[in-house]
Amino acid sequence: MKNRGHTEVLGNHRPRLSVDAHPALLFLLLLTLTLSGCEARLDLSGVNAQLARPIQRADLFQAAARHHDSVVVVGGMGVVVYSTDRGANWQRAILPGKPFLVDVATCPDGRFHAVEKTDGVWTLQSDGGWLRQALPEMTEALTCDPSNVLWVIGGFSTILHSADGGSSWESWSLEEDLYLTTIQFVDREHGVATGEFGTVLLTADAGATWNRASDLPDSFYPQDAWFNSPESGWVVGLSGTIWRTDDGAETWRLAESGFKTPLYGIGGFGNSLVAVGDNSSILYYHLGDPQWSSLTEATLSRTYLRGVTALGGGDFIVAGGGTLFAISVPGDEQAAGAEASYE
Repeated sequence: MKNRGHTEVLGNHRPRLSVDAHPALLFLLLLTLTLSGCEARLDLSGVNAQLARPIQRADLFQAAARHHDSVVVVGGMGVVVYSTDRGANWQRAILPGKPFLVDVATCPDGRFHAVEKTDGVWTLQSDGGWLRQALPEMTEALTCDPSNVLWVIGGFSTILHSADGGSSWESWSLEEDLYLTTIQFVDREHGVATGEFGTVLLTADAGATWNRASDLPDSFYPQDAWFNSPESGWVVGLSGTIWRTDDGAETWRLAESGFKTPLYGIGGFGNSLVAVGDNSSILYYHLGDPQWSSLTEATLSRTYLRGVTALGGGDFIVAGGGTLFAISVPGDEQAAGAEASYE
C-alpha cells in the first residue's frame, strides 16, 4: 500500500501531484492561468516609429555642410543624415563600422567629404554610398578650398592636403605638440587654421606656406572659427567667448555675446553670422551691429548644438544632440536663393 501524497514515476508517464499534500499548489496554478490570460500583447509600434525617423534622440551630430540644395549632417556612430531639398526632407544612413564623424565639408565640384575621429576620410559617391580612404594622421576637422583641394587638420600641428580627392596626401607641420581645431579657406589664396594655446596660422599662397599670426588672448582654445575675408574673422569657445579680428589676426578684441555657456560652432553668409552652443544656445549677428543677439524662440531643447551651415537668405541649418532644424535670422536682406560660401 502506498502512502498518500507520494509521487510515483513510471516510464514516460508524468508524475501526479497530490493537491491534498500541497494545499497552496492549486491556488498558484489558478493565479498563473489568470495572469497569463489577462496579459496584453507588447505594443512596439511607438518604438518602431521612432527608429524609422531620420533623426534619433541618441544622435550626436557634430557638423553640417551644404552644396546648392543638398545638405549633409554627420555625427557619432557613423550617422549621416542628408537632404536634397534644402532640409525640407531628410534621409538616414549608417556608415560601415560606425565611425565617430567629427566634420563634413563640400567642394565646389559638389562632392561631400567627412572625417572620422581616428584616421579616415569618407567621400559621398554618385550612387549614394560612401567610400572610406585612410589618412596618415588622426583628424580633427577638414575643409575644401575653391580649387577642390581637401585640407585636414589634427594632432602635432599637422595640416594635410590632397588634390586627388583623398587618394594621396601631402603633410605640413608647425612641429609643435598641439592640436589644430579649425580650418577654412576664404578664397583660392587665403586660408586660416586655429588650434590649442590660441594658435592662429595663415596662408596667402593657397597653402604652400603657413605662417603663425598673433595668438588668441589667454591661450584661448577655439571650438570653431569663421572668416568672411582674409582680414575679418570670429572665433568662438567656452564661456560664451567670441574673439574678433579686423586686421588679419594681427590683433584680437572681445565681442560681447551676452552668454556664459560654451559656444561650439559658428557659420555665416552675407551680412549674417550664427553661433551655436550648449543648452541650445543660438546667437546671431549682422555686420555693423554693436553686439550679438539671442534667437530665444528657436527651440525648447536643452541639448547642445554644434553643427551650423548657411542656406542663404538668412536661413541656417543647426544640429546637435538628437536635434536638427532650420532657423531664420531676423533682418537678413540677402536673396533667398543665394549660394553660401565654403565652410
